[in-house]
Amino acid sequence: MHMPPADPVRAMWVAYREGDVEAALPLLDEGVEFVTTAGQVFRGRDGIRSFFSGFDARGERFSAQPYSFERHPGGWIVVGNRRIRGASGTSDERLYFVHTISDGVIVRLSAYTTRAAALAALEPS
Repeated sequence: MHMPPADPVRAMWVAYREGDVEAALPLLDEGVEFVTTAGQVFRGRDGIRSFFSGFDARGERFSAQPYSFERHPGGWIVVGNRRIRGASGTSDERLYFVHTISDGVIVRLSAYTTRAAALAALEPS
């Protein structure tokens, strides 16, 4: 059965929220590319693991919560909140996560601090 394009995006967020990073990884392509708001690139599922383990190594707790899912030509934007808690306090930020899907899995995930930047990322190059 063919999976509609929205399903891997929503399913990834549910798996992450109800489980952890490992629960979400099967919804990501083996060669997934994740780009942070700072432009740092993590490649593959091991790259995703590395991103999250960095928080643990620094004694921080990372969480992200989706608010809305928006379909656009070229992908999906998930508007959400990112929270990082550590010894120096808590940082909350609204982010725009762009998801690109191919063959029913997420092949690219990038985070932006503005809606305009997220929309621009979906424009064909």
